[in-house]
Formats: sequence, C-alpha cells, structure tokens
Amino acid sequence: MSVAHPMRHWAHPLLLAAVVALALASCQAKPVEGQSQTVDGLRLVYGVIASEKVGDHPRSHPESRMHDGPPPGTDHVTLAVFDATTNQRINDAQVSLSIEGPRNAGPGAGRLDPMHLDGSTTYGGYVSLQHPGRYLLIFHVARPGRRDDPVRAAFAYKRS
Repeated sequence: MSVAHPMRHWAHPLLLAAVVALALASCQAKPVEGQSQTVDGLRLVYGVIASEKVGDHPRSHPESRMHDGPPPGTDHVTLAVFDATTNQRINDAQVSLSIEGPRNAGPGAGRLDPMHLDGSTTYGGYVSLQHPGRYLLIFHVARPGRRDDPVRAAFAYKRS
C-alpha cells in the first residue's frame, strides 16, 4: 500500500507556476539602450526633454500650447513613428506609454497625444522621470487594423 506524500499535493502546482512565470519573463522584450528601434515593420524614435525647456518656447510655437502646458517637475516624452521600409512617418497611430522606474509616482503612464509640427506627426506627453536611476519606457503603438494587437517597444532610459 502506498501513502501519498503531503508535499506532492502542492509541489506540482507550484512547479507549474514557476515554469509559466519563466516562460512569460522570457517573452518580455529586452529594452533597447538607444533612442531608436525597429519592431514589426515600424521604426520608433523617442526623446525626453525637461518640461521647462518646452515652456521656454515662445507662445507662438505650437509645442508650447500642447497638452495644456507643462506641469511643474515633469519631462516631455515624444515618439516619432515611421514605416521601416518606406521611412514614411505614421500619422494615424494611437500611442500609449507605460513606465517602470525608481519611485515612479507621478504621471507615469497613459496616452501620448498626436502633435502636428511642420506637417509631421509626433506623439507626446508629460511624465515624471525626476528621480535618478534607470527607467523602462514601454511604448504601445496601435494602427488601424491592429488596434487590438499594438506594436510594443521597450527602451531603457537613465536619469543621472
């Protein structure tokens, strides 16, 4: 007669959970250290500038009027999106950003608004990247026909 070992009842589900967690972690895109990367046929180029610099633009400059003006203590993040084959700028995307980083407690995620400058569209918004350290900026770019399956691009950003 065989007696079931008590550890066998919980060890199997625990092992399965660990395998699933490792598989999901391996699916995460490794963040790019530079400011440009190509993913699923799109070339994505991002930038970060202190919001005070945006506020320094003359009132006549379109960027000074975007997003209802810069909140204090924030940064302005922009993303330009291009077709990787034709290098044509993409003007019809819905772009959002999520951020992971040190004490990331301010505006840190959400939609990036289309900004129309000199006939080109760039997507941007204000976020909080004020604490020194390494941040993970994850852009989600959804185009017509792929709204439910956005392109995901991860960038490493270091604040000194």
